[in-house]
Amino acid sequence: MLRYSLIACAILGAFYSFLLARAAWLFEQDTASSVPKAVELVPYNSAYLSRLAAWRSNDKVALLQQAVSLNPFDFESLIQLGFDQEFRKRDIQQAERFYLRAAVVNQMFLPKWTLTNFYFRHARLPEFFRWANAALAITPFSAEPIFVQMWLLSQDADRISRAIPERPRILLPYAWFLSNNQKQDPIGPIVHRLVQAVGKLDPHNWGRDDLLAVIEDRLVAAGNRDTALSVWSSMANARWIPQTVPDTTHPVTNGDFRLPFYQHGFDWTELATPGIHTDQIPSDKLVRFYFSGDEPEQCSLFQQYIPLEAGRAYDLHWHIDSGLPEGPSGLHWHLTPISKAPSVELVSDDLAESKNPDWQFHAPLAAKIALLTLGYQRPLGQIRARGTVLLKDVSSRAE
Repeated sequence: MLRYSLIACAILGAFYSFLLARAAWLFEQDTASSVPKAVELVPYNSAYLSRLAAWRSNDKVALLQQAVSLNPFDFESLIQLGFDQEFRKRDIQQAERFYLRAAVVNQMFLPKWTLTNFYFRHARLPEFFRWANAALAITPFSAEPIFVQMWLLSQDADRISRAIPERPRILLPYAWFLSNNQKQDPIGPIVHRLVQAVGKLDPHNWGRDDLLAVIEDRLVAAGNRDTALSVWSSMANARWIPQTVPDTTHPVTNGDFRLPFYQHGFDWTELATPGIHTDQIPSDKLVRFYFSGDEPEQCSLFQQYIPLEAGRAYDLHWHIDSGLPEGPSGLHWHLTPISKAPSVELVSDDLAESKNPDWQFHAPLAAKIALLTLGYQRPLGQIRARGTVLLKDVSSRAE
């Protein structure tokens, strides 16, 4: 008798397994005819009922409620019930209850994102920022849609920044978002928080040489001295870059050329020019320029953005060893103000003909940042330069 009972149980178990497998197969087909058949075979599966609700709009609410009664942790059905209350019945309070209940039974991203959108739609700022912060703290997806919502609801950069969690994977995209949308002033504190959150991790993996470098280049190119210096200081203080931090009293960075050029921000940038070969030699603390004689008649060799105090007097010093033929070298320093207001570029005397390697100038009144460029222009009546020029010890200080 026991053997027959065991055989009957085995047959029943096999049949039940077949039933479940058949229902799962029908559910995976996800058609208007297959999902109802799956529910007929396994009517107590909340996921099947929830999906059937999408196919039967007239019975949608009843099916979703049945799914939740079978599985109180079915957060997706709770969210769908919230949608029904919000968009069909216009019952905002009841919709909010469903969304909040979904967030209680499931701590993952979707309920938090749902509440973020709900409070965005109804312009409820305190709740929106609370749930936006919660969503950003765990989102595995792009955070840009939330950043956009934040700035659509509020132009308060400090309030928005407070809602950004201390999470490098959010702080870096947010700094990039601000830069892409010409919202430069809030970038400095965000980058400071980023480098603090990253800690001793490799900065190369956290945007130092691509995203942050581009952000810094945009800041200096826009003449935003204070924010550019803030970002530069954060990276330098965290030892993400070895360069020092310039200021309006000593504006030149890496003037002894002992550090390899970062090629961004306030460090030197080499400018590729046909016919001129540039070598930085950090061990000798110099930059070597070789003129082939085929270079353009007018060109730029390298450059650096420097912070200035408008109207202040400055001295620029350097040391040059010229292997070019005697006479004017055609080499000059150019100082180009970065400003929206009209301004005049300043040009030094010829570097090789200067009795003292010194250039005194006043910072333009309309700019807080200027572009210092070493340029070449073939002197009148001479052939193009051919030979080597060594440049050392470039420095500047305010009077």
